[in-house]
Amino acid sequence: MALLTMWATTLGVAAPARSAEWIVLCTGYDACAAAGYSHSGYKENASTSWWSQSTGHNCTNYAAYRLVQNGMSSTKPATLSGNASNWGPSFTTQTNSSPAVGSIAWWDTSFSATGHVAYVEQVISASEIVISEDNWGGDFRWRRVTLGGGRWPTGFIHLEDQGSTVATDARAWQVVEPVRLLDTRTGVGAPVRKVLAGQAVTLQVTGRGGVPASGVDKVLINVNATSPTSNGYLTVHANGTTQPGSRSMSFLASSVNTQVVLSRVGADGKVRLYSSATTDLSADVVGWSPTDGFLSGGAPARVLDTRKGLGAPTGKLAAGGTLTLTVTGKAGVPTDAAAAVLNVSSTDASSAGWLTAYPNGVTRPSTPQVRFGTAKPATGLVVARIGSSGAVRIHTTAQTNVLVDVVGWLPTGADQVAVTPKPILNTAKGLGYPAGRVGAGGAVTLNVVGLAGVPSTGVRAVVLTVRATSPTASGYFTAHPSGTPEPAYASAKYPYGRSVTNTVVVPVGSDGKVRIVTSASTYLSADVQGYIRW
Repeated sequence: MALLTMWATTLGVAAPARSAEWIVLCTGYDACAAAGYSHSGYKENASTSWWSQSTGHNCTNYAAYRLVQNGMSSTKPATLSGNASNWGPSFTTQTNSSPAVGSIAWWDTSFSATGHVAYVEQVISASEIVISEDNWGGDFRWRRVTLGGGRWPTGFIHLEDQGSTVATDARAWQVVEPVRLLDTRTGVGAPVRKVLAGQAVTLQVTGRGGVPASGVDKVLINVNATSPTSNGYLTVHANGTTQPGSRSMSFLASSVNTQVVLSRVGADGKVRLYSSATTDLSADVVGWSPTDGFLSGGAPARVLDTRKGLGAPTGKLAAGGTLTLTVTGKAGVPTDAAAAVLNVSSTDASSAGWLTAYPNGVTRPSTPQVRFGTAKPATGLVVARIGSSGAVRIHTTAQTNVLVDVVGWLPTGADQVAVTPKPILNTAKGLGYPAGRVGAGGAVTLNVVGLAGVPSTGVRAVVLTVRATSPTASGYFTAHPSGTPEPAYASAKYPYGRSVTNTVVVPVGSDGKVRIVTSASTYLSADVQGYIRW
């Protein structure tokens, strides 16, 4: 029984092959070699356990062997455990839907009880690959797999790729581990100098940081405005297009400001960041959407401005007030859209407070999404589920003008699903963590599946609104998958004493959890906005 248990933790069993789904190119070490399909020396090394996997004919042992031969350590990664079905969740930030030569094709339990992994030998196109594999209870094979055949991999794991990533023609959103693309303080992506008031910096995003060189429609970047000379805002848009009259980010003078920004990519693979005030800028890519992906939308379009009477009567929204904003039929959002991606802003606030966006027709949740100070502008990216009459509602706790720009929308059936916002963490109140501040260098490991409208299975990532409240020193917080190393770049930075909110899209660890670490002592809160399915 002990031996069987050991096997069960390191196996991947291939499902029965069907001719419409697989094209077998060869079977067996010797027969494949004779036909020109190499086993890369695995025949002579199959008796060795690679990454503590079961030896011999076994998909996980073969995949581990190929990765070690490509240069990875022979020591099993700390995040890897269990059957082949666990490989994707064990490498969440390295797994997406785009193949590359040398990546690992991965199938979850929808393929077989223990899943399956294989080595990508060739990428013929975005919808056709050639793999080599070994199978528990089976044999070594090469196969050709097509997207339309019914057995396309659940994802591709990029650990030691031997070729460039090719964006698939699947519509799925792609999450990447944060990579810095721009820093005007150090000369990354732009010259070493501040972006002057009324000027812009152009940033190449495709072909960098895990983003393919082509086939990319939108990118999600985490932007920092550091030490602006005055309060102001950024407008981020596709390079080569007319600058829209919208606001992607608001920032405060002489401070550090962080905001996640969604932007279309120009035909040259670049985005343009315009600043209304002089400031240093840095940006980390955290995700992207393929051309013709589920996430649709053109240039940012303003649909609400209470200063001008656009979308609502002219005048500030009163403290405790709520307005209903129809979003379908505007800015290209169709009448059957399931969710809208919005930049929600406060400006000219009479006192400090927050804004909450939620579906029309449901009870208002107690989930702050955009925090603002007296006469201090603030902007937040919100994935808002559309409610009855094609509308969302905007609530404010303090008198303020409200601006809303549509930056995208999601159809019913998309891989990214918006829910009614719901809190799952509030350390000030003892929700999800003992009541009190999280200490400097401390972290909260937070279960996110099976809660707040998020399914218990099939979840690749979650969309959270994360807040640091009343920090005792300047610092940052970072959200990342449980069981993985902390990324090099923060999810948001905060100054001493000031509460900061940002939207994060974070992959879920193999245990169904995410981890939020803070560099300084602060209260932490997190609300679910939605999730991304496999």
